[in-house]
Amino acid sequence: MPTEGFSRFYNRSSSQMLKTMGFAGQYIETSQGRLHYYQAKGSGKLPPMVVIHGFGTQAPELYRLLLRLRRVTRWIIAPDLPMHGFSDTPLDGIHPQVLDGMFFEALDQILANHEPAILFGNSLGGLACLRYYLHKPENVRLMVLSSPGGAGVADEHFAKVRQIFGEISQQKPDDLVERIYTKPPLYRWFVAKELQMRFAKPHLRELMAYFKPEYNFTHDEMQQINVPTLVIWGRQDRILENQLDFFKQTMPKHVRFLEPAHFSHTPYIEHSLELAHQIYSFARLHCAEGDLPQHLSQA
Repeated sequence: MPTEGFSRFYNRSSSQMLKTMGFAGQYIETSQGRLHYYQAKGSGKLPPMVVIHGFGTQAPELYRLLLRLRRVTRWIIAPDLPMHGFSDTPLDGIHPQVLDGMFFEALDQILANHEPAILFGNSLGGLACLRYYLHKPENVRLMVLSSPGGAGVADEHFAKVRQIFGEISQQKPDDLVERIYTKPPLYRWFVAKELQMRFAKPHLRELMAYFKPEYNFTHDEMQQINVPTLVIWGRQDRILENQLDFFKQTMPKHVRFLEPAHFSHTPYIEHSLELAHQIYSFARLHCAEGDLPQHLSQA
């Protein structure tokens, strides 16, 4: 049965695995503490890519996607969001504005020596992409968002999300596994226990309290999106149900929507190849740089 010690071992092993694949783990200093990130030189021609994980996860868990995208970009960056992975909890406490400020400060420094980047984010990572774009649009070439958080919907929808990560993760963790996967793996018992331990952590439970309408995007903010943007929302998403319509109704007409019937809330787990192709194809359409490598499917 997994324990807290085994969970820490798993997280460190995941980080070490990514490093053995050529990604360097580094820290960037901010006024709120250190933010940890991974980066690697790519073998492709597309602009730098920033890949951002979701709530309760960490960058190495997107390793399949990172390895595939590394083949089509010149440089790839994968941060651990504040309070996730090896990044610090902000000195001024857990509040959306403080968390945003720490992330903005770090990514500003990381991208200082790069051209405008392609941003990809899943769930909370999609929210982070959008908030960073609103903070500094000149640093963003285009965005691909997978089931992004931050929809300005009624609190009843957020109450359901708080219940999933709060009550369900603790009392029925196997149900959370069912929501994340379309076909749960044979080792689902381990995944369920790991999720239960993760979402029992005080800092994540405190952050859940801010899953409320007043901390999310408005129509006017969404109308500010001027870069090419693709929103991917799987029809098997059982985490942020009924939130896609907000983005369809508030984002500018140039934003493209894709709804794969077999994608869940976290398609990078079960469909990393197809997700990588969708990201690459959209980026290639708007950047006109590079050709699709024949070995993209081998990661």
